[in-house]
Amino acid sequence: MSFATDILRDTSQSTTRPYSFARTQLMWWSLIIISCFTSYYGSHDKTIELKPEILILLGISLSATVTAKLIDTTDINNNLTRFQDNDKGKGFLINILSDKDGLSVARFQSFLFNIIFGIIFITTFISYGKFYEFDNTALALLGISSAGYVGMKLNENK
Repeated sequence: MSFATDILRDTSQSTTRPYSFARTQLMWWSLIIISCFTSYYGSHDKTIELKPEILILLGISLSATVTAKLIDTTDINNNLTRFQDNDKGKGFLINILSDKDGLSVARFQSFLFNIIFGIIFITTFISYGKFYEFDNTALALLGISSAGYVGMKLNENK
């Protein structure tokens, strides 16, 4: 359903706006957490305890999304030629994993860590009926990989 709307798409002047990595990351964690939360409530008739790690996961994703939006807005306001405006929507994975130079290692790394940790989160919930408790190192890894993506995004249109 998200693919049929603009919710995952970048701010762009292009008629076919490319998909946004940051928005996709935020949607990924939001859907995982909301699905597990409501599923638990539906089967136990009570809410599952929300640990600080859940807020940190959402905070990492939201921070990346807000920062990416600020970068895009600044680039637009400075009349920079943005590769997103010339991209005709090459497909979901290419859009979220690419910058002006093509496939980006920073985006790919963050993508993989989010997929891996998301799968761990989902399988733990399905197997044990509880949220996976990420340790500080795992949360730092997710935060650093998101920061790497945002850091590289700072210069993608300069």
